[in-house]
Amino acid sequence: MKISLKLSAAIIAGVMAFAPAAQAEDIPEVAVVHQIIDLNADTPAHAFRFEPKLLQVPAGSTVRFKGSTGRHTVTSIIRMIPVGARAFEIRGQPEMDLTFDKEGVYGIRCRVHGRHGMVMLLIVGDPSSNLEEARAYLPKLGEAERAGFEELFEQLEDQNG
Repeated sequence: MKISLKLSAAIIAGVMAFAPAAQAEDIPEVAVVHQIIDLNADTPAHAFRFEPKLLQVPAGSTVRFKGSTGRHTVTSIIRMIPVGARAFEIRGQPEMDLTFDKEGVYGIRCRVHGRHGMVMLLIVGDPSSNLEEARAYLPKLGEAERAGFEELFEQLEDQNG
């Protein structure tokens, strides 16, 4: 009986030693985006914002959007998402996870505060599938949204050469 217990303990210890590594590889990291209302900010664009405003993740990643309460929304801009990707809108949810499988650029805004420049760019994998199409849509946006996205596209170019 003592041999069986020792053997069982050794097997359990061995499994437990390898379990954290296996689980870490199987469970993808969740990226978090916060919706911010900062009443002490000096401009509307800083008062109403997503953090981060530019996020790059591999295809298949899950993004957790936090703070879509009150009048806030997380709204995809249909002409600024990859062909075949599902449009989405989150509202009235303090937290929601979305998984992004289609590679490309996702233009996102708060439907209410977008007029203040509350926008973000989510880059899933390779942005080239719809980068030019997303940029071509900028003239159709309001002034603050367009300015916010132009800044984000410049940051994307700086980061990716």
